[in-house]
Amino acid sequence: MIFAHSHRPSVDAATFRRAMAQLPAPLTVLTCYGPDGAMVGLTVNAVCSLSASPPLVLVCLNRANYSHDLVVNAAGFCLHVLEPGQQDLATRFASPVDRFSGQRVRHGAAPELTDVRVRIVCTPDGVRDGGDHTILLGRVVEVASPEDNDGGGLVWHRRGPANAVRRVS
Repeated sequence: MIFAHSHRPSVDAATFRRAMAQLPAPLTVLTCYGPDGAMVGLTVNAVCSLSASPPLVLVCLNRANYSHDLVVNAAGFCLHVLEPGQQDLATRFASPVDRFSGQRVRHGAAPELTDVRVRIVCTPDGVRDGGDHTILLGRVVEVASPEDNDGGGLVWHRRGPANAVRRVS
């Protein structure tokens, strides 16, 4: 069966952003090393798993972000999955401050914020064009993910942080 495409006008950016604000997205902090060895970090909410075999993640980075090129060209990166109570960390890594000041960091393939329980270390596995974003694929090489004491997740929803906690019914 062939479906005819209706010729609807394009959706304007403001309408699209309002609709997407209804879709919860994980709040993560991405860290890597720049070419000079300096630590780079930013808050990212366009992240998802892509494949279990091989383990791949997908991260969308705004091309206008000052650290875009540093992240895209990094040898590795770490995604830190934030939990309720870590809103300040999300804000810190989205602000023009010394983002790593006062943070406990484990140095490895990428800087790891050790106060974040779930950390996913990746090597780059390609980039794709995504309009005003770059789609970065990451091959997962290491995961720190303790299963006990799950505190839930921190998500970006309706233009602000929200807690995502599983409730057993």
